[in-house]
Amino acid sequence: MSLQTTGAADADTRKRTISLSRTLAIVMAALVALTAAVILSVVWYMSAGATRELLAQSAHLGLDAVQTKIGSRFAPVEDQLAFLAKEVGAGRLDPADTLALERVMTGALAATPQVRVLSFVKPNGEIFGVTQGPKGVFSFADTIRTDNERTEIDEARRSGEAEWGPVYFVPDPAIRTSVTNLQQPASAGDQFAGVFRATITVDAISDFLRQIAVSNPGTTPFVLYGRDQVLAHPMMASGHPLLSAEHRLPKLSELGDPFLAALWDGEPETFHDSALEARVVEVGDKGRVILTREVSGYAPAPLVVGVEVPIESLEKPISDLLRAGVAGLVVLLAAIVIAWVVSRLIVRPVTSMAREVRAVGMLDFAALHPLPGSLFTELNEQARAYNTMLTGLRWLETYVPKKLVRHLLGSGDLVSTQRTVTIMFTDVVDFTATAEKTTAAEVAALLNRHFDLLGQCIEDEGGTIDKFIGDCVMAFWGAPDDQPDHADRAMRAARAIALAVAKDNADRRRQGLAPLRVRIGVHSGPVVSGNIGMSGRSAYTIVGDAVNVCNRIEQLGKSVAPSEEIVVLLSGETVDFLTEGRSDLAPLGKHCLSGRTEQTEIYRLPTTAPRVLSDAQRSL
Repeated sequence: MSLQTTGAADADTRKRTISLSRTLAIVMAALVALTAAVILSVVWYMSAGATRELLAQSAHLGLDAVQTKIGSRFAPVEDQLAFLAKEVGAGRLDPADTLALERVMTGALAATPQVRVLSFVKPNGEIFGVTQGPKGVFSFADTIRTDNERTEIDEARRSGEAEWGPVYFVPDPAIRTSVTNLQQPASAGDQFAGVFRATITVDAISDFLRQIAVSNPGTTPFVLYGRDQVLAHPMMASGHPLLSAEHRLPKLSELGDPFLAALWDGEPETFHDSALEARVVEVGDKGRVILTREVSGYAPAPLVVGVEVPIESLEKPISDLLRAGVAGLVVLLAAIVIAWVVSRLIVRPVTSMAREVRAVGMLDFAALHPLPGSLFTELNEQARAYNTMLTGLRWLETYVPKKLVRHLLGSGDLVSTQRTVTIMFTDVVDFTATAEKTTAAEVAALLNRHFDLLGQCIEDEGGTIDKFIGDCVMAFWGAPDDQPDHADRAMRAARAIALAVAKDNADRRRQGLAPLRVRIGVHSGPVVSGNIGMSGRSAYTIVGDAVNVCNRIEQLGKSVAPSEEIVVLLSGETVDFLTEGRSDLAPLGKHCLSGRTEQTEIYRLPTTAPRVLSDAQRSL
């Protein structure tokens, strides 16, 4: 990325930051307007005479909560009986083993304190069960005594599914109240084994409603059995004196709740769903909003779940809401000012980080700058971590070719594969003798300048610099990215190197320095490319016989043109891959390279031709 491009990207980032700030201001202004509109709407709504409707809608959530809590008392009982029936069906629980049955049912009873009696009724009418009361848990054995019980057992056997039975009165002094049973048939294989029964008293259900009323002052939850009988009410938590075998549940007028007694006198108002009905019941100078909803599945008759809420307890929160709305508007304005200041302190470092990360993603390390600190701990730590990373990135840039990094970003891996590539070796002739006459710093500066020239030419043609070996450079084309024209790229790079070295030597002569003599060898052939090295430390490189051949071709320049400044030799394999620039290549015949038995066709790029020299002079 150029400096001009980087500047354009920074300008674009600044534009987006300004746009973000404006957008934030618009959003905040909209919030202020919305809050004011809501407050005004509430005031208008209240002044329009819709108080009772608003009260009923507010109580809607209360009814949902009561219904959910009541359902939470019945659902575990159904789950427990289904579990026991499943254990019998799987053969893990034998109804004939009373000790095992008592142990399992006692555990189930402990998990469902709302159940008074848990029993198992065999097909012959024998009953074995456990009951819990103030003095603890006891087991008992009994037989079916009433026609109602026999009818319930027969119906459960025929249906094969769990069902809630009707409400009936139990005269036993230990209970002496009305109860309802959940019947869960159980089978062992294809044989009917019996029925599990869970008995829940209306006292237990009413006591649970009493707890709800205590935790929600002012509310009175209730459950009706049909429309005219009360199944559960906080006033029935300690029993009801009128309950008997003939009078299983009290009527609405018998309970002692005047608002509930007048429940069905007025016409209801419906709201969010057809099952929900709201009524405002007034008795004397007091009034209550009563919400009811009919539910099924828990008894033969439909149940009506309801909740009473005093009107005065709902009117006060509404007036408080108006005052709170005004106060909230003031707080909102203050919060907006604070948020604006804080957002400016946050957006700036985040924008700077985004700009820097974008440059990292493009491997434009030259455009990276250290981030300043921040008042916020997290942003300050982010800046410190980034600045530490920046130091590592700059060192990494020195040792890792950008081309490999870009390849990793694109593919995520550098799997070792066999490829046909074109390889280049370069060497400075008699550099050791030159180095002996200069200081270490001068040698390093000379090599760095030389490698800059060669590296630029190689990278301009998409080449990968494999390594620097003393005064030598090894590079290749065709890996890690596929480059079908790898030989042409290497040839263009060799011509560019010859031109750059010729220009540099002209500069050295003007300064009274000896020119550098450079040999270049180029060869094409199959290699293995990939990550090569030890565990935990490896490098992307190429290995194979073609690498050795290229190195020998470069060394062949000693005998082919020992006195010339620049010698570029190519193998016949590379020439065969060329699709351009072959006309000026001079064939040197076949040569037997050092350490090899077979002969290799060699060509030379005439770097002393007038065209190359004149190009070097024109570039001065």
